[in-house]
Amino acid sequence: AHPPPPPPPPPGFFDDVNKAAVAPGKVSGTAALFAELEAKGQAAAAGLRKVSKDQMTHKNPALRASSVVAAGAVKSASGGPAAAAPAAAAKKPPKMDNVGNKWFIENFEGKEDLVLDDVTPRTAVLFVKNKQSLIQIPGKINTLSIDSCTKCRILVGSCVASVEIINCQSVQIQVTGTTPMITMDGCAGVIVFLSQQCIDDDVSIVSSKCSEMNVVLPGKTEEEDPTEIPVPEQFETKIKGGKLETTALSHVGA
Repeated sequence: AHPPPPPPPPPGFFDDVNKAAVAPGKVSGTAALFAELEAKGQAAAAGLRKVSKDQMTHKNPALRASSVVAAGAVKSASGGPAAAAPAAAAKKPPKMDNVGNKWFIENFEGKEDLVLDDVTPRTAVLFVKNKQSLIQIPGKINTLSIDSCTKCRILVGSCVASVEIINCQSVQIQVTGTTPMITMDGCAGVIVFLSQQCIDDDVSIVSSKCSEMNVVLPGKTEEEDPTEIPVPEQFETKIKGGKLETTALSHVGA
């Protein structure tokens, strides 16, 4: 069954509305516009210019063609010129250049046979913006910087100063010789393979703003499997004697 209709409004409910509708001098909006046109009659069109057939776009195809609005004249809803679509970043060509004592290896993608053996202990190697590539640097160099790379593998002999990994995603680095320090900054998914010589030389690993970092240690014997250990990402800080003491929280099963 349908619900009963609402009760009628109380007496005098529409009095104000009716008074406003009939009150003289209160006409406004569309009603006022039509009232003015009706009062003027034919005089309302006296100032309008008659359009000939050759000036009508539906009668003159050439006029339609010339009425196209230029692309630069289009404006946005805010009244200003429409914002241009951002241009796609041009893909830079891969390069492997030697400048002084620096090697620049950049913009390679899907290249898995890169080898750099023209190096000395004074050489700095910059491996930048590469994707899905592998490079081998079997000699001893000064520094190795891996910057903004994705899904790459790097094999290096020894680094006199350090190995730096910056803003990388899913990369693997293997040190077959030794290096005193490995730093990671703004990375995710990094695996570091260390040699026994690195461990014997007391290598330091420094990380900041990183996640999913793992270090692979060699087995104690050739028959023993390597051990993969996650680098802590959680820390606990306590205040003692007006100073902060921070310790890493151990991973379960580590």
